Amino acid sequence: MFYQDCRMSGAPQYDVVVVGSGAGGLVGALTAADRGLRVLVLEKADTFGGTTALSGAGLWAPANLHVLAAGQPDSLELAREYMRHTVGDRTPAAMQDTFLKAAAGVIAWLETKNVRFSYMTGYPDYRPDLPGALLTGRAITPKVFPHARLAEVPAPVRPKLAMGHGGPPITDPGPEGPEWGGQSLIAQLLIACRAAGVDLWASTAFTDLLVEDGRVVGVRADRGGAEVTVSAAVGVLLAAGGFERNEAMRKEHSVGPAARADWTLGVPENTGDAIRAGVALGAATDLMEDCWWAPGFVRPDGDVSFLLWERVAPGGIVVDREGRRWINEGTDYNTFGHRMLEAEATGRPVIPSWWVMDQHFVDTNGFGGLRPGADPSPWVEAGALVRADTVEELAAAIGAPELAATVERWNGFAATGVDDELGRGVEGSHERQLLSVFQRYPGISGPHDHPNPSLAPISTGPFYAGPVVLADLGTKGGLVCDEQARVVDTSGRPLPGLYACGNTMASMMGHAYPGPGACITPAMAFASVAVSHMTAGHGVRR
Repeated sequence: MFYQDCRMSGAPQYDVVVVGSGAGGLVGALTAADRGLRVLVLEKADTFGGTTALSGAGLWAPANLHVLAAGQPDSLELAREYMRHTVGDRTPAAMQDTFLKAAAGVIAWLETKNVRFSYMTGYPDYRPDLPGALLTGRAITPKVFPHARLAEVPAPVRPKLAMGHGGPPITDPGPEGPEWGGQSLIAQLLIACRAAGVDLWASTAFTDLLVEDGRVVGVRADRGGAEVTVSAAVGVLLAAGGFERNEAMRKEHSVGPAARADWTLGVPENTGDAIRAGVALGAATDLMEDCWWAPGFVRPDGDVSFLLWERVAPGGIVVDREGRRWINEGTDYNTFGHRMLEAEATGRPVIPSWWVMDQHFVDTNGFGGLRPGADPSPWVEAGALVRADTVEELAAAIGAPELAATVERWNGFAATGVDDELGRGVEGSHERQLLSVFQRYPGISGPHDHPNPSLAPISTGPFYAGPVVLADLGTKGGLVCDEQARVVDTSGRPLPGLYACGNTMASMMGHAYPGPGACITPAMAFASVAVSHMTAGHGVRR
């Protein structure tokens, strides 16, 4: 049987065991099964896909076939130059080169397995001002997955987030609409895995690694309260995500001192189990203090929305707790988080900050999952948003004495079309290039007659403020790996039989976030690299 839940007994012998079922884990499993090996995927949750399933699943794979087919002037050499100016020397050049060589190849190979992608027209790299960047972007996305094909998916996919948790305020397609982003990617990968003969165990929590004569030879796991032992004759791939949901680990490693585990957008199962198991064997770790940062908003239900599109819609600003603007609102989300931490470190309280907007903004753009035109009163009554009839009253309500002067200054910028303070929407700046692209997506902003499409006045009462917290999409720190994705010890020696990818691996992107999909794509690329290495020389079994 292909899909098994935790009530089924028995622990067959496998060649490759994959821990985790995000895009990296499933690509690794598919790669191994395609080579004729017996493969098992263990998933802690009762659904598959991990944080990937919740994401938009943009993928950053330089010089991939879809980018080139779209006529974009991309190449690995150009991307390598861009990575030198973003990632720099924070991670080994060999790791960066391996990613560049593998990423486009993985996309092309997945297409042969009927996992389909398309070019994200015009979506730029996140630092288009740096050498090697593409203003028109390298990003691709999974093609939408028709609702009619859901019966083909052999195992349950983790349900998507409610509309507005981190995407453009488009119309919700509803239960009969097509699946997009991470939902589509995981569904397509599960179908491909079924065709290749991969076994999937849901509701099975990895607990430990099995070691014999210095080599990892399998895993222990908890299936419905019973311990099971599974052998892995060829190797184990740890693809279990990071530790963003583990408050104790976050504190131990000083992860964003002002950030919290309940502000993450990572799935609840990401508690660092695989990382801790690797460390217990002597594995080295790196980047343990860092995350894939993102500004967030805590909704009335306690869930966190990723503030992505709101920040590039005109007519809203971010202010510190005194009411002063402190950052260009269009700054890419990872850099936004780093700047929050830098400001806090210098004594400027910006966690949380305030997002300030007027009724016109709410009606046109929505906010944090509140749909455009929806009545914000329930959110005000729940305390998630603060509302006042005038800017002065709003300033008093949130304790921000400089807010009225800041809004008056901002409205002047909107009238002239020039943000003299922080350069938002200034022609030629990288922020302007990002904003101009974002505004081409549906539903971002309504028509207006202001000189600069990035700037609109805050003038139509009532007025609102919502707290902006330091959220994250997952931790960046994890097990140090070499260019073959082998986990290495503190002396740099590989731990035989043990591989890692995704957020279980210390990110080869260092502290950077070069473009949309710079998190998921390395997971897929290094999963493929790991399995290619571990299976080299092993005979095909059918």
